[in-house]
Amino acid sequence: MDRVRLMPLELPPASSINTNGTGKTKSSFLRRLALGFGLLAILGLLYVPAYHSAQGSLQGLAQLPGWAYNTTRDIRAYIQPESNTTIIAPIGICTVPPYLIIIICSSALNLKTREAIRNTWASKVNTNNVYNMTVEVGFLVGENNNETLSELLEAENAQFKDIIQEKFYDSYNNLTIKSVMMLKWVTSNCGQAKYLMKTDDDMFVNVPALVKHLQTRPSPSGALIGSLICNAKPIADSKNKWYMPKYMYSERTYPNYLSGTGYVMSMDVAVKLYETALETPLIYLEDVYVTGICAKRAKLHPSNHPGFSFAVRKFDPCVFQTLITAHKVSPTNLYTMWQKIHDKNVKCPNSSPDQKKGNLIRKGRNAGHYSVRRRTINKCV
Repeated sequence: MDRVRLMPLELPPASSINTNGTGKTKSSFLRRLALGFGLLAILGLLYVPAYHSAQGSLQGLAQLPGWAYNTTRDIRAYIQPESNTTIIAPIGICTVPPYLIIIICSSALNLKTREAIRNTWASKVNTNNVYNMTVEVGFLVGENNNETLSELLEAENAQFKDIIQEKFYDSYNNLTIKSVMMLKWVTSNCGQAKYLMKTDDDMFVNVPALVKHLQTRPSPSGALIGSLICNAKPIADSKNKWYMPKYMYSERTYPNYLSGTGYVMSMDVAVKLYETALETPLIYLEDVYVTGICAKRAKLHPSNHPGFSFAVRKFDPCVFQTLITAHKVSPTNLYTMWQKIHDKNVKCPNSSPDQKKGNLIRKGRNAGHYSVRRRTINKCV
């Protein structure tokens, strides 16, 4: 804003001043002074709204780590759809087309977590003999700068044959790349599967309950199922974990989307989401991007199922026997709960409070603040 500079007044020489003109000269001076102050006041009034308008337009423009304003968001640059980007491939997965393939997003460091999952709900005994359908499980990780960790991953895959390592740097702000890499790998290597589930390694998944639900569907197509989140607003606070800069997403609300803690799709939907993602500018919140933005562009409709939740469940075997997903389950709790839900001495009522139908609607992006509301037609469509 240019500053207004008041030019000094040029006074007439003293010799030209006479006593008769004194009053007139003073009056002229005061008028000019008043005019100057009036002009400053007007400019001040204009400056205040202009300042606040500028501040408002700058809100949400703080640089996001890894995704600065001028960083390309063309996901093809990261996914490389025409190239084989797999560093470590699982052995034998999808040799026989599975009914359901579950991809668990993990980190190279989380060896104990993967071990707990393999020994509980994703154990080979269950996936091969108990679940009544062919279920395959793979752990998806990215690259890291630790050579020892990379060697351990190779050894882990040689033993368990379930590691998928793709060529991208593994970080929270790269979760969208991770999820689209999942779509790329599954559609390229396991395209004959009926369903794909994406989940995280801090989750418990009740596979029998999930398979039972999928088998009730009239057709294994058009499915995009999970914990539906509606009318969520981008967070403009750059200190918040889920901050969304306006240069990345400028709309007032996100499309309806499914919580990234766990969602399921039929294979035809996986293909559509992958193809759409390749033409859609990336945003770093993977669930909003994949099941919200890309789904909307592909004319797909995510749907809610009360068995899925991003909330922490009550640590009760009767609850865990009826749900489909539970969030933030540590390896220790996973072992404990697995034993309890298989304990024949545990007697459960026919229904569980967690099975009451409802929709968890996240306040913005903060999963720690949510409210349970009845699902109505005009809330989540």
